[in-house]
Amino acid sequence: MNELWKRHWTTLVGVAFLLAALATLFKYSADQGWITVGMKLGAGLLLGAAAGAAGIALAKRGDGRRFGEILTGLGAAVWYMTCSYAGVYEGVWEPLTVFIAMTAVTAGVTAYAYRFGLRLLLGLGLAGALLAPLALRPDADHVFALFLYLLVVNAAYFAISVAKSWLEARIGAFAATWLLYAVYYMNFTYADHGWLTRPMLYASAAFVFYAIAFYAAAWREKCGFAGWNLYASFANTVVFCLWAPALLGSSSSVTLLLLAIGLLYMGMSVLVAKLGKQGKAALYAHVLFGGLAFLIGLAELGGGSEYRPLIGVAVWSGIAAIAIVTGRKRRSDALKAIGSLVWLSTGLYWFVVTWNAPRLDWFGVYVPFLNGGAADWMLLAAIGFYCARNVRYANLLRERDNDVLAHAYALLSHLVVGGLLTVQITNAADEYDWHVATGLLLSVVWAVYALLLFLWGAYSRGRLFRWFGSGVLVAVAAKAVLLDLKGEDTLYKILTFAILGVICFGITIVNQRWRDREQLDEAAKEREAAPDPEQVRDAGQPEQEGTPDREHAGDAVRPSAQ
Repeated sequence: MNELWKRHWTTLVGVAFLLAALATLFKYSADQGWITVGMKLGAGLLLGAAAGAAGIALAKRGDGRRFGEILTGLGAAVWYMTCSYAGVYEGVWEPLTVFIAMTAVTAGVTAYAYRFGLRLLLGLGLAGALLAPLALRPDADHVFALFLYLLVVNAAYFAISVAKSWLEARIGAFAATWLLYAVYYMNFTYADHGWLTRPMLYASAAFVFYAIAFYAAAWREKCGFAGWNLYASFANTVVFCLWAPALLGSSSSVTLLLLAIGLLYMGMSVLVAKLGKQGKAALYAHVLFGGLAFLIGLAELGGGSEYRPLIGVAVWSGIAAIAIVTGRKRRSDALKAIGSLVWLSTGLYWFVVTWNAPRLDWFGVYVPFLNGGAADWMLLAAIGFYCARNVRYANLLRERDNDVLAHAYALLSHLVVGGLLTVQITNAADEYDWHVATGLLLSVVWAVYALLLFLWGAYSRGRLFRWFGSGVLVAVAAKAVLLDLKGEDTLYKILTFAILGVICFGITIVNQRWRDREQLDEAAKEREAAPDPEQVRDAGQPEQEGTPDREHAGDAVRPSAQ
């Protein structure tokens, strides 16, 4: 292949220039009215037939085979240009007539090239077929005829490209077709947007055709799931996705399209794993490409809606949970780390936007802890507590470091719980117009939460929770002194401070019992570590081997009774 095109790439360029000149002459003569359309069509068919016949005759001779191949390709290109002129530019041929004529020309060219292995002929014919509609851009919209024209060209040239493993035919058809799509889209103005408009239908048809064609080529060649087939398949998807926003005009439609493409490529990865023989590179490429498209689609969910922050947090929290659970099942520290980072980033984002995000009431009335915002808080907290309890990085961290990380997960999760309580109580006070001041109510809620932290610390024997609970209690005390003492009714202040005092007494009781239990545990450990006194005494006076017992020591020297 390389040697052939190194020698004859200039031939291809020369033929392209010649066809461009001929197409321009056709167009110019039509504008000037020199000759009729029928005369030009007849001249084109006769010129193509003459060039083809002469080329076939020369190809039969051994010394003129290459020149005959070039001449035959030029004749095929002239026929293609004639069909394009009649059906796409002038519109004098009906789409069915264009389809039949194109099928006949393409069948003859591909059969002849396949039979004798004329690779240059196929390239010249393809160049003429795709250059003609590019040069002959009509003033009237005859795009359906062009669609049938390109369908025949691509189907035939892809088929022979796969059968002969001639890569340039499929890559050239793919690139030129999308170029023609862009030229004709800009040549004609389409005001409508949506799934059923002609530009979107044509683009979808091209995307589906090339997705199937490149996949079939990879399967047929049994080693092509990597390399050009893979690159061209991804390029086809990228080009289609770049066109989608302009064609659809709706962010929600683009989101659905990206989700569908992501699922498509992740599904295709299963077949790649079964049929591919290029190792895991192609498999990973399909999974990553599909996953990227799917994640971009997920990130756009809820676009244009006021509920987008709630939807985004729910979606990304779900992704984090899936990654963490999958990583734990497969013992993959990388997946667990990725899921944890996604969870942390989502939590930070939620802390920033939650104060202005809508509540998303489920039952048409605000119910604390039963609404969309509360669900996001609870999901984030649940993931964090799950990580604190179950996630360990055996290959990355030591056991002591894993314990520290578990406490960090728990601490962050408790911050989420604190945010949940704050937002829900504040919203409830605003919704139901409670007479109790919100500031005083929050002080009571946070103090109760500090008590719960001390109780959890006593149960789990975690000092971190006592420190965190102490910090919450200090914050409540500072808030009460600096903020709650001014501007509120005296009765509410008295009641609030009394409740806070009772809570502090409860924390004191829990803390004291916790310390007493710690002291008992430490004493027990010391007793277990200390040696037994009897063992120490026995160890200090060891018995000597051969020494008689003191009680019977005299028997050894007492004379016998006899």
